[in-house]
Amino acid sequence: MSRDDEIIIDLVTACNLILDFTKGIDKESFIADTKTQSSVLYQIIILGEAVNRLSTTFIDAHPQIPVRQIKGMRNRVTHEYKEVDCDIIWDAIHKDVPRLLAILENL
Repeated sequence: MSRDDEIIIDLVTACNLILDFTKGIDKESFIADTKTQSSVLYQIIILGEAVNRLSTTFIDAHPQIPVRQIKGMRNRVTHEYKEVDCDIIWDAIHKDVPRLLAILENL
């Protein structure tokens, strides 16, 4: 298994954890639950770190993976943690994470 393949497994795992952590809760519950928020934000950091380790060759061959956006979200969560908007995170959980997971599972 190549390094990129191992990283894809890490990405899939992080996506699945985010979805598992938020399964069955609504937006208001998410906003009120700092433990779930923290768990999700940590997995977003994992996503950003993992895509940062993908080879340039792999990234160039798979432009459908939104590498720049994933890194940007990771940087925002890590460096501007006081500015994290739970509405944006909630939207990412329900739109971007499932979309990314579908892309990764097709690889």
